[in-house]
Amino acid sequence: MSAQFLSPDTRGQKPLWIVFWIYGVVVSHLYFAAILYLYPRIESPAMAMLLIGFVAYTAFITRAVWINAGNTDRESYGDIARYLTVAWALNAVLVCGFLFLSHLGATDPRLPLPF
Repeated sequence: MSAQFLSPDTRGQKPLWIVFWIYGVVVSHLYFAAILYLYPRIESPAMAMLLIGFVAYTAFITRAVWINAGNTDRESYGDIARYLTVAWALNAVLVCGFLFLSHLGATDPRLPLPF
């Protein structure tokens, strides 16, 4: 892989599939999985920093997808990517807020996971 593939481009020159699927979906899910893994293991200030970082990354990706939405064969794909990314960003902000409030209020912060 080249360094150009790995560097997020927010000037509108990167193919939409790379910005949306690699930076938007894969990296965001890995980051959030790390947050969920660390949720019961760290104190609230550190959790707040992780969640703020996730929201900032989500804002960065939302802008990158919006700018690069025209770099696809079909215009409708760009519109769909924009709408999905905005919905993801709103969801991410709400989930991060609720996770932080739950972390603050719990004496033993654990997520009710089925495994």
